Amino acid sequence: AFDEIRICVAYRLGGETIRHLPARDDLLSAVEPVYEALPGWRSDTTGARSAIDLPTQARGYLRFVEEHLGAPVSLVGVGPGREQLVPLRA
Repeated sequence: AFDEIRICVAYRLGGETIRHLPARDDLLSAVEPVYEALPGWRSDTTGARSAIDLPTQARGYLRFVEEHLGAPVSLVGVGPGREQLVPLRA
């Protein structure tokens, strides 16, 4: 439960913004993450069994992930049990 969720969307390296982590160890230690903040939620999601059961902010977070990855999220886990996999698409 967080008031805000910060997501790393890029990295800054020597004044330049890059979208990937550098492969070289010496450059990796010099990168600075660039974050985007999304509203969090303070409600329990472990009982969710459908997308509509998730808080609005959680659904917004999942849309953000889809947009930035360029791929749909079809399931989200809200707990350790198999029955706690929430389908997001029919």
